[in-house]
Order: sequence, then C-alpha cells, then structure tokens
Amino acid sequence: MTWRALQFPWLLFSILMVVSGASAHPADISYLRVKVERQRLEMRFTFNLLTLTRFVQVDANGDNHIDKVELDAAESTLRHYLASHIQIRINDQPATLGNPAPLTCLWPSPEGPPHAPADDYGQRHVDFVFTQDVKPVLQDVWLGFDIWQQTGPLGTVEATYEQDDVRTQVPFSQGEPDYLYDTGYLVAGAPLAQGPFAHHPPAPWPLWTAGAILVALALAVVRWRTRH
Repeated sequence: MTWRALQFPWLLFSILMVVSGASAHPADISYLRVKVERQRLEMRFTFNLLTLTRFVQVDANGDNHIDKVELDAAESTLRHYLASHIQIRINDQPATLGNPAPLTCLWPSPEGPPHAPADDYGQRHVDFVFTQDVKPVLQDVWLGFDIWQQTGPLGTVEATYEQDDVRTQVPFSQGEPDYLYDTGYLVAGAPLAQGPFAHHPPAPWPLWTAGAILVALALAVVRWRTRH
C-alpha cells in the first residue's frame, strides 16, 4: 500500500471535520425556548445581531456599529419579519406568536461598550419573548420556520421544549424547518380514544329486554315439564 493510499483517508477525514466545524459556527445558530403549560405558551427567541442584520437593516447610519437606539428603532420591523416568517398552529388551528414582551437586549452590559462593532455581531444576542393563553387546553403546537433564505443553508435554530420537568431538544434547519409538539394534555371530560378503532364499553341492556328473556326461559321450562 502506497503512502498516497494511506494519506487519502486522513485527507477525507480532515475535510469532513472542516465542514462539520463550519456548519456548527456559533454565528449561524439561533435559539428558542418553548415553555409549555396546560393553558399557556411562552416562546423566547434568541438571535445574535449578525442574524438580525440578515433579516432587516438594523445599522441605520451604516457605520458598521449597532447601538441600542438603532436596535429599538428596528424593533417593530424585526417583529413584523418574525411574524411573517415563523408560522404557528395551536391545537391544529392557525395562531399568532402571541403577546410580545419588551425586547431584551443582552448587551450592552454596565461594564461593556454602549455599541457593538461589526466584528462582534455574532456574539451579541437579543431576546424576543411571546406569551399567550390557550383555552381550553394546549394539546399541541406546530412551528414552521421560513428564515433560511436570509440565514443561509448553515443557519439553525436550536429549540428546547420545556414541559414540567421534561426537556426536549429539537433542531430546526433548512432540511427540517418544522416540528409538531404534542403536549399530552387532554380536555377535561374528553374520551381517551377516538375513531373507528376506539374501544367503547358495551351499552347495558334495557330492563325490559332482560325481563322478556327471563319470561321466555320460564315458559320454556314449563313446556318441558308438561311434555315430560
């Protein structure tokens, strides 16, 4: 076996590692926390500034710096983008993202600069929180993302569904852009099973039917005794 033949597997492995590392670049990753309760849904979307600049123009004066004032000015446009590009269905019915909370900027910190330079966009994050009440019960929630044209094919949204003490990790991507989460909650009084294969207990016989059978049995006994 030649050295070139031995070298090829290592070369292929190196290429795969580079591709894998590129696909996991933090700047391409957004985050979502979905808090599921019986009659309430909360969603917290976390995007870095680099991703937000791909959605809309945030740097209004074009100086390659974003400050809180520019971010606040772009907030309504950003919320409109999210509402237009993230579809949601609750209990198999079209719904909105919910009631927005004030935008939470995870920067600047008291010790940090009041603005973010372009080189730091990938490390500066912003939270968008939506909440809504669901009646009578939150049985399932479907989410679909249509943001990949802006994020690019390497963009992902790492979601965590929190229900009681259970955590479910769900990655959204261009190849897997949607997901249906079933809570397992049931409406009070609803049957546990539906459809043609559902099990239903047999209905009790009416009293008159039971009485008629007993009379028929008694007459049969009398006739048998008369003949014998």
